[in-house]
Amino acid sequence: MAFTLASRHVVLEASSTPSVEEGWVIVEGSRIASVGRGAPPDDAPNPIDVGDRLIAPALVNAHTHCVLSMLRGGLGRAAAGNVVEDLFYRIERVLLPEDVRALARMGAYESLLAGVGLVWDHYFFGEALAAGLADTGIAAVVAPTIQDVGGPSVDTAGRHRSDRELAATETLALAGMPRIFAAVGPHATDTVSPALWKQASELAERLGLPLHAHLAQSPEEVHRARDVHGTTPFGLLEREGVLDRVRGVFAHALFVDDAELARLGPAHALVACPYSQLVFGFPARVDRWESAGARWVVATDCAASNDSMQLRKELRFLAGLRTVGASFAGAYEAFLRGEGDVDDVARTRREGYEAFEATATPAELYTRITSVPGALHPHVRAGVLAPGALASIVVYDLEHPSFWPATDPIAALVMADVDAAIHAMWVAGQPIGERGDFHRSVVRSHAYREHRAEAVARLADLKKRAGF
Repeated sequence: MAFTLASRHVVLEASSTPSVEEGWVIVEGSRIASVGRGAPPDDAPNPIDVGDRLIAPALVNAHTHCVLSMLRGGLGRAAAGNVVEDLFYRIERVLLPEDVRALARMGAYESLLAGVGLVWDHYFFGEALAAGLADTGIAAVVAPTIQDVGGPSVDTAGRHRSDRELAATETLALAGMPRIFAAVGPHATDTVSPALWKQASELAERLGLPLHAHLAQSPEEVHRARDVHGTTPFGLLEREGVLDRVRGVFAHALFVDDAELARLGPAHALVACPYSQLVFGFPARVDRWESAGARWVVATDCAASNDSMQLRKELRFLAGLRTVGASFAGAYEAFLRGEGDVDDVARTRREGYEAFEATATPAELYTRITSVPGALHPHVRAGVLAPGALASIVVYDLEHPSFWPATDPIAALVMADVDAAIHAMWVAGQPIGERGDFHRSVVRSHAYREHRAEAVARLADLKKRAGF
């Protein structure tokens, strides 16, 4: 059914810069049919009056593992080592497809309640993952995880299920589901052989899909790439022709140097997950990404490593990188020892501020969770109110105290805790919850209660199988 949303406060983009103006959005099916400024046309179908509330595109989370919400708060001592290998792999080795479907829903619900309409999810048992996400109404780019030389997909005899996951990728790509899209999901350079990288690239090229992978995310990955392949993780993809054949969405990239960044090319995007990186490594230097001209976006990774699927928290952390470096710089260390000068500290802070300033303005940060990641998949446009884009829309109550005094709604959408101000939401043209009672209606729905009960039971059984 077609319908029209109109308000004096609509987030529109002109030349990639978001602004708030009076306007309207017409939705037909799963897509936005038309958008305009001023009052809606007289023949606009089924107008919905949202008063003076703010109409904005739903957010896009460009790297998630919704299933891993099951490990929220469970890092403990694993955080001092390799979180992925020390903790995640242990429980993932005994996962079943039914677990994935049930547990993925919980991460998806959390994402919806945070205003996220599209997630890029990378995980095992791709068809079960897609089904679980679809059960909640969220839209997703699903990358079934493939591994053949390491990781939980490979058993002690060296057997792996990459062929099944590649087949699942093709099934998802050709299924034509209105909210589910496919990407090809090689896990990382230390868990995927050159032969499988080639196979994945060929599939992506044939189906016109992007790769979604982890890249250079740990010292262990760097050491293994050098020991086995004689090059860096980036160098391996370069040497195998992966970067020349298809577009890629690469998460973390903590150990990609400046020279490699300069060779990345516009077909690819890097994903910063600040809080997850803070836990298992350290935050990526997005200022260097920006200086190199790389396309980059912001995501949460999973609630197992940052305890939240809240994208705005990630943006606030990035904004803080402008100054936090001064706390650990030599100038401040000298000052604390009584050997330095306060002017040296101030200069260090100013230099850090200037280095990150281009990446940390509210308008710039906002695009990193909306229009920029919303343009990464060739088969779907999201994160923007524009004709042809996925009709994933959030309506916020500007009278909510988290927006007050609402003088700069874009800044509030980035820096404030405005999730509680969500009044209504649509994903791919379908309503999520009830208008005016959004959060409560979702978590008290029969579907949510049923899904949560199943997730609780499956998690308890999974922990027993994993020996927790």
